[in-house]
Amino acid sequence: MKKYTVVEYEESDFDEVKNGMTNQEATEILDSLPRGWFPYRHPSYDKHVSSSDYDNYRICCALDLAIKALEGEKHG
Repeated sequence: MKKYTVVEYEESDFDEVKNGMTNQEATEILDSLPRGWFPYRHPSYDKHVSSSDYDNYRICCALDLAIKALEGEKHG
């Protein structure tokens, strides 16, 4: 015998996430994003960087800034 659980989301579920997410929850989500798209947190610059390295670096920096802002930390 197989049993299945079906979850049906309603608009109110999405509204609850949008209006009720805490900074801590958002920080945890951003900080735990799989780095499969970005194989490193902050790529190092060297003579052999590609445009994807540059794009990944910008994404990683943006994520770090968002996390710091949500945590209330100052950045320089």
